Amino acid sequence: MQELDLFYQKTKKINQFSGYLLVAIALTLLSIGIVALFSASGKFVLEKESQISSLMLRQFLWIAIGLFSCLIFSLIDYHKLLQLSSWLLILGFFLLILCFVPGIGHKVHGSSRWISVGGFNVEPSEFSKIFISLFFTRILSNAKKKSLFYMSPFFTAFVTVGLFVSLLIISGDLGSSLLYFMVFVLFLYLGGISLKWILPILGSGILFVFIVALLMPERRSRLLAFLAMDQDKEGKSYQVWQSLIALGSGGISGLGLGNSRQKMFYLPESTTDFIFPIIGEELGLWATLLIVGLYLSFILTAGWISLFAPDKEGLMIGTSLTSLIGMQTLANLGVVTGLLPNKGFPLPFISYGGSNLVFCLMSVGLLLNIHRQRPPEFRIKVEEKGAQRSINL
Repeated sequence: MQELDLFYQKTKKINQFSGYLLVAIALTLLSIGIVALFSASGKFVLEKESQISSLMLRQFLWIAIGLFSCLIFSLIDYHKLLQLSSWLLILGFFLLILCFVPGIGHKVHGSSRWISVGGFNVEPSEFSKIFISLFFTRILSNAKKKSLFYMSPFFTAFVTVGLFVSLLIISGDLGSSLLYFMVFVLFLYLGGISLKWILPILGSGILFVFIVALLMPERRSRLLAFLAMDQDKEGKSYQVWQSLIALGSGGISGLGLGNSRQKMFYLPESTTDFIFPIIGEELGLWATLLIVGLYLSFILTAGWISLFAPDKEGLMIGTSLTSLIGMQTLANLGVVTGLLPNKGFPLPFISYGGSNLVFCLMSVGLLLNIHRQRPPEFRIKVEEKGAQRSINL
């Protein structure tokens, strides 16, 4: 027990400054994204020079909205947000339905997952991640009945995620549907459901998404192209191959900022989902390792804040949002390096686009909210030989 005391005393300063560290990492990633986007958008000079200014202006506007959202979510007590979670969930579901309404919904690459608002395309599924995390936290944080059967909070969560996943599958967004399902499984674990239930549910869900992918022609062709990538370099695997060429061309030190060749219309989506290979091509291996290190630091810091949350609600919110950003980062890096099938996941904080950026900054705001609400002397109860005692952090 003395070792535990010593551990908590030594980590006291880490607990105090983890919020500042989280903000510093997020702002660093944002800054890298701005520089990378400006460089990657250089290809538009060949079309219309003003398009670069428009692209950057839009991104700065999204950053401003995201930072404002971060501030708001850091100041409003997350317990109050939990009280509003049912209404927020309904709002998220309604926004997803709007994706199918003609004149409002906007279809991109075969997926009906966008709505047009004032000349901007917004992806409701990004914001619904926060809404569903808040809702699951509210109903599962104090659930006494650890059951998945009818009338239990876990059954309510199961029905809720089923509705959202169904809408996402219908819209053609299998990637987000899998993320939602993984968050549901995480909440089952955090809520105290036994692994003997969780593991079969996890396996069944992944198998279900795989079967659905095989039944959808566009998704099936992508999956088959991934399995035989070296035989389809000019087809469905073209984008990934160009990504690998970009990463390989950069070598250790890169070709120099602005000198990417692949961004000149060889690599599609070089400003969005495939911006990481452009960074690797221009700045080299060391830059990509630095970015991966920043993401690892972000996840560890956010996880630390979640671990030392003042209550179970804070732990659940922080863990779910940290996991969502972590899973999306892994998915993006997995796709651009050819380790996962091609799926449109933006790189958090860096890729061009607003919805995911605002979601990430909202998540940072909530994590700061959790960190800010810890009492001056955070106390953890530990048991030793049947007796409880407090350890001052």
